Amino acid sequence: MATIERWIDVDAEISEADREWTEFMFRSLVGHYKTANADVEWSLAEDVEKSGLVTLADLGGGRTRVTVSIEYVGEPGADEAVGAHLDRDLAEFKRFTETRG
Repeated sequence: MATIERWIDVDAEISEADREWTEFMFRSLVGHYKTANADVEWSLAEDVEKSGLVTLADLGGGRTRVTVSIEYVGEPGADEAVGAHLDRDLAEFKRFTETRG
């Protein structure tokens, strides 16, 4: 199992970042989410098993670091695709949070 970890700093208090993360993850977090029978299903790719952890850290001065770690099993070379997808989603979360605040 491989692990990819990425983080991004956002201009938001930790409580606001937490609230926005919850909203954002139901829209487009690291892949695509869909609701079915009140469950949330995450899909990164059909051929990748995965699990993840999101942590928020208060950096002070109204800034928060959002860190996402994903453990996955996939085809060789999948780490580049997973990392690129995660980078793109974290950048989108930053835009989402900072423009709504």
